[in-house]
Amino acid sequence: WDLFFCLFGVISGALVGHYLWYTGLEPYYEIAALQPYDDVNPALVPGSQLQDAGAINFADNVDVDRSSGGCFVNAGHTYCVAPIVYTGQLHSGLGNAPMHGSWDYFAVGIDCCTCPNQDFRCGEWRNPLARGGLRSIDFRSRPFYRLAVEDFIGAFQKESQHPLFFDWVEEPNYKVRALWHWAAHSAILVAVAFFPVVFFVAVAGGQVLYWLVAARIASPHDTPGPPEGLENAWATWIPEVLAHYEEERKQLLALPISPTPWYGASPPPPGAIPAEAPQAP
Repeated sequence: WDLFFCLFGVISGALVGHYLWYTGLEPYYEIAALQPYDDVNPALVPGSQLQDAGAINFADNVDVDRSSGGCFVNAGHTYCVAPIVYTGQLHSGLGNAPMHGSWDYFAVGIDCCTCPNQDFRCGEWRNPLARGGLRSIDFRSRPFYRLAVEDFIGAFQKESQHPLFFDWVEEPNYKVRALWHWAAHSAILVAVAFFPVVFFVAVAGGQVLYWLVAARIASPHDTPGPPEGLENAWATWIPEVLAHYEEERKQLLALPISPTPWYGASPPPPGAIPAEAPQAP
């Protein structure tokens, strides 16, 4: 049991730690190392000035044009991009063009649009209060997002010199902090929940052992005793196993104690008188 619980603790701890790191802590530290920006207007600020952006709160009247995006399909997945523009609508020609001439801000997502992309449904696209971008740190998808931008450039005859990719959210700064809080709270919850889980596993294991003994599948001898500190728990949940263990211990302690014979000596012949032990001089 000790070995089982040790291995269970090590393996489960490693799996939980791996999950919390890659889903919470790693994104938090990567984005927290970047800079937050507020009141960004894509029509005035080129992407080349915000290459270190992590969380952006865009200016009023800035939105995603869901009907004028680009896409790229690879290995069964559709990589979607949609421009983040002032007034939330992309115009043909030079209408509503940024002053710097480059469309550099894109909301992105995977498998949340059709191709051609005229129905972008990534991030919080249904939230009318969403006005922020959380920098996409999915480096594996970044080349495919870049190819989706090329599709956008070709479809709408636009230019994008320094594209930046964001997850479209309502409160990007809150989302960053929530990554750390979620990972920390989950780690505490798992650490606290480990003890009742171990307790119930031990109780269930003892009950299964009792059923195996009752069914004569397992030997009724050498019944394992309760772990130290769990005697009362065994008395409550599996009293039959505990009673069997205590009865077996009583029978073992009641056996007479006799000297252990020396099996290497030859037995004396019948009628022989045992020799007396030599006296010390």
